[in-house]
This record gives sequence, structure tokens and C-alpha cells, in this order.
Amino acid sequence: MVLTDSSQRHVDPPLMVDLLTVARSNGCASSQLLDDGFARRNLEISSGKLYFRVIGILIMKPAFLLASIIFFQTFAIADSWDIYNNPSKFDSNYEYHFQKLPLASSLSPQNIPWSESYWPRNKGSINQRWNSPKKEGFDYISPSRNQVLSMSYAELSRLSPAEKFDLAQGFYHYPLSGYVARVNAKKNAKDFEGICDGWTASAIQFKEPKPVDIVNPDGITIPFGSSDVKALISYVGAFHTNLGPILVGRYCTTFGFGARCDDINPGTLHVILANEIGLKQQAFAADVEIGRETWNQPIFAYEFEVKGSALSSAPNALRIHAKMHYTDELEISEWQPVTGTDKFVSAFHELDYILELDYSGRITGGYWITTGKHPDLFWKPTKPIQFQGDFALLNKIYQPI
Repeated sequence: MVLTDSSQRHVDPPLMVDLLTVARSNGCASSQLLDDGFARRNLEISSGKLYFRVIGILIMKPAFLLASIIFFQTFAIADSWDIYNNPSKFDSNYEYHFQKLPLASSLSPQNIPWSESYWPRNKGSINQRWNSPKKEGFDYISPSRNQVLSMSYAELSRLSPAEKFDLAQGFYHYPLSGYVARVNAKKNAKDFEGICDGWTASAIQFKEPKPVDIVNPDGITIPFGSSDVKALISYVGAFHTNLGPILVGRYCTTFGFGARCDDINPGTLHVILANEIGLKQQAFAADVEIGRETWNQPIFAYEFEVKGSALSSAPNALRIHAKMHYTDELEISEWQPVTGTDKFVSAFHELDYILELDYSGRITGGYWITTGKHPDLFWKPTKPIQFQGDFALLNKIYQPI
């Protein structure tokens, strides 16, 4: 079995560091979620140098510091989106007129992305025996063919998703399990390192899978719970699919300095939520956390409340209080599907911002009022996850509810 590792997050070129900028920490995402384009990375290199020079000037000249604060406070009022935050990257046919956009919307229950673990590396990734009492992910020995022949259905159900996938093909040398142990699982990995990009893309594309029994070439019935199947789909989505992701916004790769850490423009957030969820009824993904950790989640609902008009150098401006709802991870994986049950997990961020409009009422940008839970960026896959090659058996294992 030939498997390709893409578990390490993108590391920017050394020139970008410039004593101030650092590479983003590995997150629960594979390397395909990058800022798009070599030219933009070059722009970031020069931007990083600019930040360093500005910081040096501010340290040396207190008077310039005061003037700079006044300057940035003044010009932050009119904050149109830049090339990284342009909503047309998602869809060139969006509606931008505020009055034509729904103030609240949610996907229909059957289309809400499902909850699942992001299969953290420090728990063994998809080698974790989530259905066993010890939930071990490391330092166990997979059963031999003779041992498997004598195991009960219940005992087989306690094996890891990777072990079950190997056994379903009659592979008693456990090629997938061994690869995951060597490459993906890591005891000292950070808590947020996993495959949440693969889970997020899978939950958006596929209906939740139901449990299934697969008879292997030796006639042994291998039981897969819903979470086993979701783990395997998420793994394929993270490491064995070119998702062709479109990104709007940018990852924060610095210690909070510079435009990279401004988070997504709130005007962009408003337009994409209202169009994707409100008008198109389509889930998409967000890195919902500020800073250098990555937490990808599927977005499925929002609510906007207009709190009144606001002062701005833009022709018109509104103060908005928003809630953005997303599917959250399972702390404990489940044998049965969780959609529509009390096991389904969701969360929301509350956001306050100024929304800026032109004279015709079209949204042109905005700026944040409060700090905190601003998403770094929005993204969506443009290519489907397919089960082929080494993972073709998933076409039989995956059975939607």
C-alpha cells in the first residue's frame, strides 16, 4: 500500500520570518489548506519585512507611535475588503444588497454536517480503538489471522477504524494501521493536531454513515460503527484527496502582528454567510479560532441582528450582532449516527461589527467592534472526496443513513 503523508501544515519561506513572523503551528488540517498562490506568498514576505521595520520605528520613536495610533484608528473606520477577503472568490454571482439578504437562516436538518472526532494525533489518529474500554491508540499489538478467526463480533467491534479497514481486505499485516502509526499518530502532538479539515469536508459532502458489516476474503464479518466509517472518510479527505479548497481570509501566522491576524473582514463574513447558508442552503467551512491554532468546523446557520446605524466614513453603516453556528467535534465517538439525536454537538460564536454599505445599499466591507472569537478565514472544497485506489473498498463500506 502506497500512502502519501500530507500531515504537516504549510511552512512559509524562511525570508518571511524576519524575526517577527513565525511559521504557523501544525493544526487539525492537512497541508492543502494554504493561502493560494506563489505571488501572494511573495507579497507576504515583503509585508513581513514592512511589519518589522514599522515595529522598529515605533520602538525608537514614541512620538511616531502616537501618530500611528491616531492614523490607524482614523482609517480603520472605512475598511473595505482586500484581495484576500473578497467574497467573489467563493462565488462571483453573490447578492451584495443588504436588504436582499436574509437576517437568519439554517440548513435543513438532513443537510446539517455531522459531528465526529477530529481524530487527534496524540490519541493515535484513526488507530485509536475508540470503542474499547481503554480507548488505546498506541503500543498495542493487532491480532493475527488466527486470532481474528477466533474473535467474537463484540471483540472485533473494539478494534480501531484502521485495523478494521485492513482486516476487511484480508490484510493481516495491517498496512494502513502501520502507516498511521509511523506517520500520523504522535504521542506528544499538540491537542489541536488532527484531521479536522478532512472531517469538515467529509461532513459537508456526505450524509452521515450508518453501521455496516463487511465480510472479508476469509469469510470473517468485520463490524464498522458509524464513527469507524466517518474516521476513514475523514482520513481520505485529509490525506488522499485534492479538495481544491478556495480560501477567503488568511491564517494568522504571526504573534498577532499585521494584516494576517486581523481575521476575516466582517463585511466578507456577512456576505458569505447570507449567500451560502441563507440563499444557497450550502454548508461551508471556517477556521473558527483566532491565532495560530487551526480549528476547522462546518458552518450551518447564522442570525443577524441590526442594532442601529453607526458612524463611518462609508456612505452608510450598520452595527450588527451576529451568531454563527457550526458543527462541533464529538468527545466520544459513537456506534450509531448522531444526526438528529442528543449526541449531535454544535456551538456558536457571537460577533459584533460595523457593516459598511455604499449609497445603493451594497455591502462593501466593515470592521470588528469586539475582539475575540473572529474566524480566521472561510473555505470550501471544490473537488469531491472519492474512494479509489487503496481506499476503493470504502465505496462498499460507506452506506448513508
